[in-house]
Amino acid sequence: MTLSIKNSLLALLLALTDLQTPLSENEKSALAEIGEQLSADVDAWKPLIEPSLLGMIQANATLNQLYQIALSQLEAVDGNIPDNLLPSELELEQALPASNQVVTRGFAPVSDTEDFESNEITNVAISILSTKNPTESVKKLSRFQQIKQFLQQNTI
Repeated sequence: MTLSIKNSLLALLLALTDLQTPLSENEKSALAEIGEQLSADVDAWKPLIEPSLLGMIQANATLNQLYQIALSQLEAVDGNIPDNLLPSELELEQALPASNQVVTRGFAPVSDTEDFESNEITNVAISILSTKNPTESVKKLSRFQQIKQFLQQNTI
């Protein structure tokens, strides 16, 4: 099953906000590698990055359950999250260690793809996944709590 990069990454970040058990070193390493792959070539999403990410998520039962809940909520609103709920570049800079700042990239406009619209979410995901502890990093950003509230209000 091929998922939208936007929904998949946002569901992962939302799942990480609720994850109570710490990620293993292997899981942190896998997320960092996924962040590097996204930064290097977002076009590798379907053939390389998505299967790797889904395999990592499915191997962690708790993370998988949280991911599936977030994904179903995002699908219920067709992934339409107001832009003002996403963390700004300034918020990312304040919440994440300076050594983990990733140069953000945009996408070249391509017709017939929703991925062009997901560059903001992709950039946020790259920044968070590239930290030493993505779970703690995502919890520092209050905007994800606001996104969860939005989803709960709009999927009841």
